[in-house]
Amino acid sequence: MAQLDPVRVDQSDGMASPDIEVIQGLRIFAVERDGLEVRVDVYGGPDSVCGSLTYRFADKPTADDRARLLTDWCKRGNAVTYVCRDGSASLMDEQAVLSEALEP
Repeated sequence: MAQLDPVRVDQSDGMASPDIEVIQGLRIFAVERDGLEVRVDVYGGPDSVCGSLTYRFADKPTADDRARLLTDWCKRGNAVTYVCRDGSASLMDEQAVLSEALEP
């Protein structure tokens, strides 16, 4: 399944997080890389959400791989779902999740 695995994130939009927060129908506006950090700007969804996530990775190869994946999703305009639980967040490619669920 195409997803960005949960890691600790900064939620720079200042939203208080409930136990589990799920926002579907988001698009990635921009992906920025700074060392082992990857910042992702997202927007959209039914409530017109706009916010940023900053992922911190343990090593350069992982940061490189995730930055490429997120940049690819951004360029293709993939719809993504944001899931946050206990301060850890992930983004999932909605089409890939649906395709995997419908495979025989």
